[in-house]
Amino acid sequence: MASPFYSYTIDTFIRGLETLEYILRKGEQHAEEHNIPLSELLHARITEDMQPLSFQVVTATNNIGKALARLASVDIPPQYPPDETYEELYSRIEKYLVDLRAVDADMCARREGKTFDAPIGTQTYQYTLEEYSVRFSIPNFYFHLVTAYDILRAKGVNIGKLDYLAQFTA
Repeated sequence: MASPFYSYTIDTFIRGLETLEYILRKGEQHAEEHNIPLSELLHARITEDMQPLSFQVVTATNNIGKALARLASVDIPPQYPPDETYEELYSRIEKYLVDLRAVDADMCARREGKTFDAPIGTQTYQYTLEEYSVRFSIPNFYFHLVTAYDILRAKGVNIGKLDYLAQFTA
């Protein structure tokens, strides 16, 4: 039987990272065409009290790192600060794509149903891998992916709904 965690979470993360890379490349192209410093986009925010584009990318990938660590029953990897260049962001995305494509579906199936503690904010929750995926990891990933999209749109990057959905519907 196929693992729900593998079927839904791993594939979602792969498609989401492909989307993230695609919209970042469109943002980079927009910046070059309009003589906008790339750092301006990386530090762009929707509002002052929200984190910048680079944070959204790093947090989306850190979220994947946490999910993969919980899958493998290993310590959560260090959560690194936002990258400062587009090349670093692309490298980060590629690293996680490689990691996701290497996940073994059988290992996912063996881990399902087992509980673990997940500190989130000031609370600690007990989850199974499936619950963690549906209740936190995927929603959190989508939040940061959509926020990155929104920041780029707000900065005038010519992306639309189909740019966002293209990898998910492929």
